[in-house]
Formats: sequence, C-alpha cells, structure tokens
Amino acid sequence: KQWYQRRVAITPGFILLAFFTVAASSEDLPNIILIMADDLGWADVTPNNPSNPNTPHIAALAQEGVRYTDYHSAASVCTPARAGLLTGRMGQRTGVIHNFGPYSIAGLPKTERTMAEYFKTVGYNTGIIGKWHLGHTQDYNPLSRGFDYYFGLPYSNDMGCVLCSPIYNLKKNSTCPNRGNIGIPLYENRTIIEQPVDLTTLSARYAHKSKEFMSRSLEADKRFFLYVPMTHVHVPLATDKSFANKSKDGHFGDTLMEMDHYVGKMVAFLKAKNLFKNTIVIFTSDNGPSEEKCYLAGSHSPFLGTWQKVQGQGGSSGKMTTWEGGHRVPFIISWPAMLMPGVSTELVSALDILPTFAMITNFTLPNDRVFDGMPFPFLVPRNKTRTVYIPNVKLQEIWALRYGKYKVFYATLPVPDCEDSPGSGFLYHNPALVFDVESDPSESEPLTDLSETFYAEIELLKKELRDSIYTTFRSTVNYATSNTTIPCCNRDNLYCSCNPVFKN
Repeated sequence: KQWYQRRVAITPGFILLAFFTVAASSEDLPNIILIMADDLGWADVTPNNPSNPNTPHIAALAQEGVRYTDYHSAASVCTPARAGLLTGRMGQRTGVIHNFGPYSIAGLPKTERTMAEYFKTVGYNTGIIGKWHLGHTQDYNPLSRGFDYYFGLPYSNDMGCVLCSPIYNLKKNSTCPNRGNIGIPLYENRTIIEQPVDLTTLSARYAHKSKEFMSRSLEADKRFFLYVPMTHVHVPLATDKSFANKSKDGHFGDTLMEMDHYVGKMVAFLKAKNLFKNTIVIFTSDNGPSEEKCYLAGSHSPFLGTWQKVQGQGGSSGKMTTWEGGHRVPFIISWPAMLMPGVSTELVSALDILPTFAMITNFTLPNDRVFDGMPFPFLVPRNKTRTVYIPNVKLQEIWALRYGKYKVFYATLPVPDCEDSPGSGFLYHNPALVFDVESDPSESEPLTDLSETFYAEIELLKKELRDSIYTTFRSTVNYATSNTTIPCCNRDNLYCSCNPVFKN
C-alpha cells in the first residue's frame, strides 16, 4: 500500500488534514458510481439552490460528501462532454467537437481509450446504464469500448420519436407516430429490446438494472465501475405517473423529483449492502440547461451571462455556449471512507476525473498522449493558478478559458434563447473580454483595469494550448452519415417498431 497525506478543502478558508490510502490490492479499492444528469443547471439541485425542494436525496448525498461549487463540464453539449469525461481529453484532441446522431456511421475514435477500458486493467466490472451518445454501430457500442454491460439509449431522447404519454417538449412533436422520425431504441448490450422506448418507465428500469449490475458484481466478488448517464432532464420530459403533478415547479420539477428518486434508490442499495462507506459516488451534469426549451429547461442562476443578454443583444448563456451557465454545473462526490463532508470552491473540471480515478485505483494512463486534467485537489493540492479551457461547439479553436477567478473570452458566439434570438452573432474581442466571476458571477461587467502583464499571460496560455494540440497526438473523427446505419429492430415497420404496444 502507498500512503499519502493530502489536504481536503472543506469550506473556504478552512483546510482539514486527511490521510488517504491508495491501495494496490483489489479488496481495498473503492467501488465507483459516476452519475451524470443531462442538461441539468447549476441551480437545479437543492444543495446549490435551497429554494428548490425537488432533490432531497441529492441534498443528502451532498451532506455526506464534498460539493464543488466551481466545477466545469468538458464541453457545453452532449457528445463532446461525454467524450471529454471518459477520455480525460479535450475535443480538440479527440476530434469530438459536436454530436453524433441516428445516422452516424462511427463514433468516438478507436484511437481513444475510455475510462472503462482503464478500469478493466485493474480488475473492475464495468457497466453503463443510460445515454451513451458516442456511436451506436457495432464497433462503437459501449461493449466495444470497455464496458461489460450496457442498458440504455444510444443518443438523445429527442433524436427520434418515443412511445409514451404524456411527454413534454417545445416546438417539436416527439410522439410516435411521427412521419420522418424513427423510434428511439432501447438497448441491452448489443440488442434493441424496445423501439420506440417508453420514457415513462425508463427511470424505474434504469434503477432496477443498476441494482442488478451491482448485485452481479458482488456475487462475482469484483469491484465495479458503474457509469450512469441519465436521460433526465433532457427533453422530451416524461415521468412515471407516480411523479406526475407532484412538484410545484411543473413538468420540469416532476422530472427533477424522479431523477432524484433514482439517485436515492442507488444510494439506499449501497447502504443496505454495507458498500456506501467505500464507494465513490459522483453526481454531476454533462452541461447546463437549454434556454431554447424555456419553462421545460432548468436554471443556471446566478451564472446568467448578462453581457450576452445586454451588450450581445440577446441569445442564450446556457447549453452550447461558453458562458458559465453552459458548462458550470453541479458536482458532488461522496466517499465516506476517505473524504470528510464539506464544500469546496476550487476550480475543477470533468477532465480531472480520469486522472483522479487513476491515482486512486492505480491504473496507468498511456504516455503517448496529453491528458488535459489533473487529480482533484483532495489528492494533489494546487500550488498555482488553475486554467480550464472552455471549448466551443463545432469549432476547433478555443475562444474562452477560466484562469483562476477570471473568465476570458476571445470571442462570443450566437446560440438561440427562449425567444429564438441568437443575439448579435459571432463577435471577436480584442482585447479579450475578461470578467471576475467571483465578484461578478453573472458576467455582466468586463474588467477595464487589467495590466498588460495579465493580457500577456492569457495570450501565452492560449498559445501554449494551441501548440500542444497541434504538436501532440490527436485523433481523427469520422462524422459521415448513412441511412443504412440507423438503429432499427424491425425494418418492415415505418418507425422500426418492435414494441408490441405500438402498431404501424
């Protein structure tokens, strides 16, 4: 065993010494559950926003763990965020800079390795229950990317039609039959078991399959890594009837409550099996809420992107943007055996999760490529200002970054908001727009009194990143599409239905 003395930030200004054991023997390694909600805003969970009562189980998890208030997803849209999380590498390195879909012929490049593949090298049983969104053809199925078990959707639940009622979306008919829309498939391993999927029963099935996976791992006497990329709270919204009209916050609140219930059931299983103490449970989101969905989306308050709304003449500051609300999302980590409960304001990123797990479980990361994160500060205290690069959707260039408390924009991009307004378009900023997000979390007033030295520092950071991207190993993505690759369990049916409830 290797012994490390580390510091855990519990509250701002208060540092607690803790002793961590990083064990090479499998009996001492923790189980790991990584839960990632879809399109969940920073203020959509009770620990970040006490006026929101819809997530009591997530609040309880935060009370038993460490809540990071300045955590950032790897990108502000689905596929790039997931690729960054699982590979520990920015989309500018993996090539994954926008979404895959039903007609995609490929997915996450085979030259990239996933977190699950690394866990397999140290004996873990690996499972994914939820939305994959990194390629659905055989070579890109989760079972070809390091996972032993897969139950879930291959891509977003609005990339086709679904079989359930009631469901809620905006400006889009998501219910089958819907001409031109193939049913969303539900996979178990490599087999479509339902198409179109019934979203109203999906969360309950996720919970059941999660418990089955953990039970099988226990029976096999193996540690497990369970990745749970949830369907909630991505539109179309749908819940079991037991959650309908249960929240005072409408359909979105009902969805939050069902999501929270699912989290509670997983934690309850761990406690019932005496696994909770030495299980790392992480709860986070892939990106912020989609303002385009109005009242069916969540809240990224207080990270409002006010400059975009005013000087930028409108447009979103949530999902698909580089404003804080697009990528600053909830993050809770619980590990009672090693972590004291508390709150941390340290700047951390989804790209930090892979190197953190590597250090805890002793799997080895290859030295033939650059990884963009670093272990979380409870393992390796930070001794210099942290830089987190904020990628743009569909663009190879990086136009925003966080440098400690400063948010830097070299350009701002148009994304439609609830009113369908994208704002004033793509704007370059020279000198860069800079906000102090500690004192101005809404990013409303750019700083005007920064020194030439500061601007020189941030220009050097951007240059160093560009040099690193273009001089080290990068993967190439195949974004080609074909009508022949769409998942379909019944090609004799107009909507590919193999759900006995649904007739053509």
